Amino acid sequence: MGAKPDGKTDSTSSLSKAWSTACDSKNPSTIYVPQGRFLLKNLHFKGPCNNEAITFRIDGTLVAPVDYNALGNAGNWLLFERVDGVSIHGGTLDAQGVGLWGCKKSGNNCPSGATTLGISNTKNVEISGLRSVNSQMFHIVINGCQNVKLQGVKVSAYEKSPNTDGIHVQLSTGVTILNSKISTGDDCVSIGPGTTNLWIENVSCGPGHGISIGSLGKDFEELGVQNLTVKTVRFWNTQNGLRIKTWGRPSKGFVKGVHFQHAIMTNVQNPIVIDQNYCPNNKNCPGQVSGVKISDVTYQDIEGTSATEVAVKFDCSKTNPCQGIRLENVNLSYKNKPARATCSNAAGTTSAYNVVNFGARGDGRTDSTQAFLRTWKAACSSATPAAVSVPRGTFLVRSISFNGPCRNRILFQITGTIVAPDNYNSVGNYEFWILFYKVSRLSIVGGTIDAKGSKLWSCRRNKFNNCPFGARSLSFEGCSDVVVSGLTSYNSQRMHIAIHKSINIKIQNLKIIAPSGSPNTDGIHIESSRGITITKSTIKTGDDCISVGPGAMNVWMEQIGCGPGHGISIGSLGSSFNEEGVENVTVANSVFTKTQNGVRIKSWAKPSGGYARNLMFRNLIMKNVGNPIIIDQNYCPDNSCPHQSSGVRVSQVTFKSIKGTSSTQAAMTFRCSSSNPCFGIKLQDIKLTYINTQRRPAVSYCENAGGSTTGGVSPRSCL
Repeated sequence: MGAKPDGKTDSTSSLSKAWSTACDSKNPSTIYVPQGRFLLKNLHFKGPCNNEAITFRIDGTLVAPVDYNALGNAGNWLLFERVDGVSIHGGTLDAQGVGLWGCKKSGNNCPSGATTLGISNTKNVEISGLRSVNSQMFHIVINGCQNVKLQGVKVSAYEKSPNTDGIHVQLSTGVTILNSKISTGDDCVSIGPGTTNLWIENVSCGPGHGISIGSLGKDFEELGVQNLTVKTVRFWNTQNGLRIKTWGRPSKGFVKGVHFQHAIMTNVQNPIVIDQNYCPNNKNCPGQVSGVKISDVTYQDIEGTSATEVAVKFDCSKTNPCQGIRLENVNLSYKNKPARATCSNAAGTTSAYNVVNFGARGDGRTDSTQAFLRTWKAACSSATPAAVSVPRGTFLVRSISFNGPCRNRILFQITGTIVAPDNYNSVGNYEFWILFYKVSRLSIVGGTIDAKGSKLWSCRRNKFNNCPFGARSLSFEGCSDVVVSGLTSYNSQRMHIAIHKSINIKIQNLKIIAPSGSPNTDGIHIESSRGITITKSTIKTGDDCISVGPGAMNVWMEQIGCGPGHGISIGSLGSSFNEEGVENVTVANSVFTKTQNGVRIKSWAKPSGGYARNLMFRNLIMKNVGNPIIIDQNYCPDNSCPHQSSGVRVSQVTFKSIKGTSSTQAAMTFRCSSSNPCFGIKLQDIKLTYINTQRRPAVSYCENAGGSTTGGVSPRSCL
């Protein structure tokens, strides 16, 4: 495209031309920047584009002009705006901001400076292996975005460089920052108004000003910040560690649902700080108090050294005191002595109900079931928010039921591992291993559960053996307002997680693992429940990754890695005549790898009053999948329903932007009921190819199926 890697020739128009070509293409496109230094002025990568998979592969370095005036007032050096689906892999961005820092330090009339990389009003972004050095202002800004993942990012600038925040996030949801190292002159990560569902993990920060929520509350009409997790982070010689900062003035803003976990501080000036009296230069806020409401903030497993005597400081608003602050296993020292804490207008708890204190032993052999129940009873009876802590270690637990309702919200924090007995009969004759029954306002965070199901699977492979039915690992029955985050589940006897008759359950960052040959080990099963969200999870198992049963409504599944397993299934439905229907289910932005099915709707071939409607499957990638798209209404195991047809009515089902490879020739199968044909099926932008040595094309198969197609559909539609 004409770019020259000499670091002197202006390559702006060349990269702009490359973007236009990639953006105009209807196929996934890659823009390649080879080794060398490419000089760029400010550049706007603007969407929307004709495809949702543009990749920047950078082996070289993009450099800004030495003269900081060339882009110092541009706002952004490199800006992506209104793009859906972009990946940036590798490379270095060098904004050459040193000259501008010197200008600002001298007090001269200088431009404000440009952000190195701006991501604005964009969704489905992945940035990996990128290095950003010497920004004029912010290094990376994520504004108004959805589903952005940054991993393996390195940010570096001089520790006294002004306003060179590493990563700033605002007005965005579903942002993940992983495995990154940030050394800069301001906040390593700053979190602005309107940020929700942010996950930060395995980040090293220092030098810099720490990880900050805020500053917030500068404006009266301001969006809040909620559902944030910062875990496994390390701070070196930073001005702050974990900070929440708000202006001392009226505002409708808020901060809630924040979890700071597993942080190590090394010579940090303010390891833990909430400052609601921020008022720079004492302008526009003297004599006022912050209107930002801060609640439900947890600090867990925070340890290390403070550079100041006061290591924990909560300076909250007089009119809106901080509520629900929880300190668990915080161990900070100053000059080899315990550091101090100070509080103003802050309420919360400073201890958890630790299962060890109630008799549990983390040796993997001692039965800790009763100790867990005693711990739960104490936490459930608490009039204030309580935390059950399962520390490091391996805790043996038999079949156990944590019953509600409880008096207040509960955090169930698992740092260690909970294991079932080796003898599968100990829990195998129960419906459940771990059950939460009629519990509301519950958060389960971290840890591992291992049901040790392999011996039961072996027993069941021989049909002549007398084996127990098997227990579900983790069940929710009659629960509401539950969050499960960062949990790992191994080797269930039957289903890993079951949700029944429950409302508003959120599952995120889960890992579910069992061998591909393990029987009936569904990852997550949902039935007679509504308001279920499952995101950012990896499921490898021997049955459905996720199964959606009768009575499931308003279910959202996104960013699921499925495989091995049987795919994501609606059903089986229609096993009984008087059965609830399924509606408003979405599966989006997920990848299926070597699964038996991709997305499936399955119903029994017998009379039923059930239905499945308003289902959306979009932005899915199939990798060597047996049946990428399938509706099967002739399900009849053991030939128990011959010569009948399904009464389940399937309608308003959309399959959109599904691409990849099929291991069977019939990449799309719609085998619908003869008495209740499927209708309202929509196919849009489907591209599935059949992997075979004879180079035979993929095909579609239809029985009693009606609908429409738009865009390119391959294999050709049979509707």
